[in-house]
Amino acid sequence: MKRSALSCFIAMATLAVLIPVCAQAKPKKKTYNNSPEQVFLAAVRTARERHVVTYVDEKMLMFTFETGRSFTSEGFVANASVEPEGENQATLIINVQNKKGVSWGAGDRMADKFYQQVADELAGESKQAAAIKPPEKAVEVPEAKGTPSTPSITKPTEAAPAAAEMGLVNLTSVPDGADVYVDDAFVGNAPAALKLPAGKHTVRVSQNGYGAWTKEISVFPGSEVSMKATLEKN
Repeated sequence: MKRSALSCFIAMATLAVLIPVCAQAKPKKKTYNNSPEQVFLAAVRTARERHVVTYVDEKMLMFTFETGRSFTSEGFVANASVEPEGENQATLIINVQNKKGVSWGAGDRMADKFYQQVADELAGESKQAAAIKPPEKAVEVPEAKGTPSTPSITKPTEAAPAAAEMGLVNLTSVPDGADVYVDDAFVGNAPAALKLPAGKHTVRVSQNGYGAWTKEISVFPGSEVSMKATLEKN
């Protein structure tokens, strides 16, 4: 009888330890003394340099990225958003979810480290000398049925054009990894494959320390062209 009670006590104690470990981490927040747009761009650049960005919504200031595996985890999926807090202040919210396995608090530590990296990016003093991951192709706001397999740029008030009415622009930059904007909307980093509706568009490529490169282009249905943006140092 005593042995049965001892076994029950051990099982309950083990469960009490595991429950907080397996629970989903709560969203974390950090406020910066910068505008929402500045915080968003710094956070996206930080995620692209160190992780894999899978979704970007530039209008809603939201993005999603995935981390690599660790000793106790299959990696994390992090949903991030930026909320205005007043004049020249914004809060970066990160919700980290463990893909599989036990995180042992690694998700919280990753979020805290990410916040510091964003602060370094905002200050222009990035301290991580790691190789930059290849940039993802441009990602646009997904349709109601899910994210399209090929990125596309469409006006928010118009229905997406048929594939036959689209053209492909393959864009590279010197230096590599510059920010790319189409019709004043941030779409990712070069090199990028831009699938655009037929018609005229304005492509702008910029990077800190360099003058912006801007070009007006005309896209024709079914066309495919290559462009190279060479930026000059300020």
